[in-house]
Amino acid sequence: MALEVEARPADNGVTVLAPTGRLDVAGAPALKEAIGEVVRNGPPKVVIDMEGVSFVDSTGLGSVIAALKQIRNSQGELRLAAPNQQVRVVLELTTLDRVFPYYATVEEALTGL
Repeated sequence: MALEVEARPADNGVTVLAPTGRLDVAGAPALKEAIGEVVRNGPPKVVIDMEGVSFVDSTGLGSVIAALKQIRNSQGELRLAAPNQQVRVVLELTTLDRVFPYYATVEEALTGL
């Protein structure tokens, strides 16, 4: 199943990206394209809602790291929300949980952004 990414605006000008499916070598380009769209529209504030991501691998993590670099280069901010157990374990094993603040819910991630 290909990764599908839904973009929706939040009340405070933040864009919530909600990928659904596997964030792997096949799905990473869809996330990259969605991030590119947000960055083109000005300094981005982005929350990636990971609730619908069933699996992430090294390529998927690479796409999230690339998104972070792209957003920071545009003076933006990126947060992750609602990662499942597998995604949290991968973030912790790679110590990326120190790079990406992640929140239990999208609402928590939006607070103070």
